[in-house]
Amino acid sequence: MTRYLLILPLVLFIVACDPLAPLPTPTPQVIIVTPEASITPIPTSTRPPTNTPEPSLTPTNTPPPTALPCTEDGGQIIPFDEFESATADENLPYRVYIPPCYLETERRYPVVYLLHGLRENEAQWGELGIADALDQGIRLNALPPMIVVMPDFGSIGAENTFPPNASYETVVLDELKPAVERDFCTINERESRALGGISRGGFWAYSIAMRHPDLFGKVGGHSASFDDSNAPPANNPLELALNTPFLSDANLVMYIDNGASDPAGTELQLFSSRLSSRGIAHTYVINPVGGHDDDYWRAHLPEYLEFYGREWTRNTSELPSCAEPSP
Repeated sequence: MTRYLLILPLVLFIVACDPLAPLPTPTPQVIIVTPEASITPIPTSTRPPTNTPEPSLTPTNTPPPTALPCTEDGGQIIPFDEFESATADENLPYRVYIPPCYLETERRYPVVYLLHGLRENEAQWGELGIADALDQGIRLNALPPMIVVMPDFGSIGAENTFPPNASYETVVLDELKPAVERDFCTINERESRALGGISRGGFWAYSIAMRHPDLFGKVGGHSASFDDSNAPPANNPLELALNTPFLSDANLVMYIDNGASDPAGTELQLFSSRLSSRGIAHTYVINPVGGHDDDYWRAHLPEYLEFYGREWTRNTSELPSCAEPSP
């Protein structure tokens, strides 16, 4: 039997195995699907969902230890306006957030690659307030220090093309990732590398990470678009959830979410249902308020960052030295 954990005030539900089954009305619960068996608690009654204030990061009780005293109040975003992709045959600029005292600590940091939505660009995550959210979280010791890469996927990211043809997947794996690991002090192992995205970016994040769990330990899809027409079965997250034989043992930590009024929820419910039918651990959150828009993603940005940074050390002195090869 699947284990269920109750966490308020978020919302998650699991769709019945029959994709045509009627969908229940979301209630303020979170169900974390795990492959371990335990007793399922009885659902509790809840009041109708209402608008809630934007969540904020809560400081921990211990001060953030660092290898060296850090006098910087925040990190910074470095723009790379020129990044000519041979695969895409176009310029694909990107931005990189580095945490406070990145240069002074001379340490290697975990890295998150965050992809934007369709008709957006590398500025979307910054416009959602990611720099302030990271600065606050790191300052309060509620988030670990991390490097965050925010690329533009250009016109190739809007195309449904996949390897061996020219594909945005190739851009990420063969061009962007090597450039970041060359120019920044990153921990170059899967447990310290995450991939996520909004809408169309969420599709790319899952299509890539589910087929390359040796490279990414975590993947997030925020209102991810999993339409059947996006990709052939070998690259489509909906099909990968159902048929990929190695996924059960891949140890890929997966998170998906959407607002209750988001049309993308239909595909995400099916995706979650297929993972559940195979006993594959994942977290699916349906928030009671929100649609497919910046207001929704901005409101839940702290939750996304907490997911990506979970289990990464907040103690800078525990990070490996940049003077040594990455573990």
